[in-house]
Amino acid sequence: MLKRIYPMKPVISVQHIYKSFGKLPVLKDVSFEVLPGQVVVLLGPSGSGKTTLLRCLNNLVSLDQGRIQIAGSEITPEAKEADMQFLRRKIGMVSQSFNLWPHKTVIENIIEAPMRVLGMNRDEAVKEARKLLGQVELEDKEAEYPQNLSGGQQQRVAIARALALKPEILLLDEITSALDPELVGSVLRTIKLLAKSGQSMVVVTHYLSFAMQIADKILFLDGGTLAQQSSPSDFIYAQPDQRIREFIKNIPARSQEINVYEGHAEFQAYQLGTLKRFPDGSSKNVVGSSGDRWFEAMGEHYEQYEKTRIEKKISWRMIMYEESSLDRDLRLRHPELNEYRLIPNNLENPANFYVIKEVVVIQIFGKPGDEPAVIEINNPDVAKSYQNYFNLLWEQSTPVK
Repeated sequence: MLKRIYPMKPVISVQHIYKSFGKLPVLKDVSFEVLPGQVVVLLGPSGSGKTTLLRCLNNLVSLDQGRIQIAGSEITPEAKEADMQFLRRKIGMVSQSFNLWPHKTVIENIIEAPMRVLGMNRDEAVKEARKLLGQVELEDKEAEYPQNLSGGQQQRVAIARALALKPEILLLDEITSALDPELVGSVLRTIKLLAKSGQSMVVVTHYLSFAMQIADKILFLDGGTLAQQSSPSDFIYAQPDQRIREFIKNIPARSQEINVYEGHAEFQAYQLGTLKRFPDGSSKNVVGSSGDRWFEAMGEHYEQYEKTRIEKKISWRMIMYEESSLDRDLRLRHPELNEYRLIPNNLENPANFYVIKEVVVIQIFGKPGDEPAVIEINNPDVAKSYQNYFNLLWEQSTPVK
């Protein structure tokens, strides 16, 4: 079973920061790290310092003491504004107020920053913007003005605009709090997909069930202090702190156990993001029939997948009924990373799945040309059963030579 391990060098390192407004202390000796590909969620009661902490990360609020390192750059109380302008290129921030330019269309809102800050020409910026609009499911809205969009659509445009600068870290501050309840789902779905794609994020939210779905680590702030850092499962199910247990009781805490990602874009983002979170030198244990449909579903993104996999030396241990031509080509090019075995024909056709820690990922392809899908099951008992099933099949299968 694979363990989810991250590279050691953090993309954010917060070290003993303090912040007061006048005589009111808001942050007191806060320290934590965010590793590449991680999603860190900030929880806590109103007034606990969550938004101030997020604004400190982008230097919109200056520190009194301490230091923050982001992607190799450092924020200190003595930091110069020119250095901060450079740093902000690495950070995308989205707040509850959309801040879209009302006199510009959706596409113009998105391309402005890449053209001015990154020096992209207009054609290149438009091409990238259209990809992002597809990612947030707004391909048909590029010529609209913000006032013609719903609140949820405007928020998704704001997310696309933040992503247009290709940030190393994305900061999200209660981005659904200004939305009507029926508009929240589409925005949370967008963030959920970003989390699975490997985008490093720090998220402030009051939706505990949503936090459980996306977070790798939960930070609980209380009265300006970092009261606890924990995994989502420990935060909910092994919570030792009575104060935090009371906080949890007051908000819905049930995590969604089954998540579905449909279509080529979501399938590709999920696979690439999962790969980023694999530890170097690990093995991906896959049960399937043959690999052709997986390669087809990855499309032009497969080249990026293979490049990352080779660099991280992640091997495939795959069980199948027959070796496809694409699988054979891959095995011959990288024999050290691809070990295939054939399932006896008298065994029942198994589901196409793999297991990551306590998560089962079931892949569905259908007939050629159909949209692929991923069903993600977050349940340790189910994951253990699937891993045992893989081990039994592996023992009864024969190596491909």
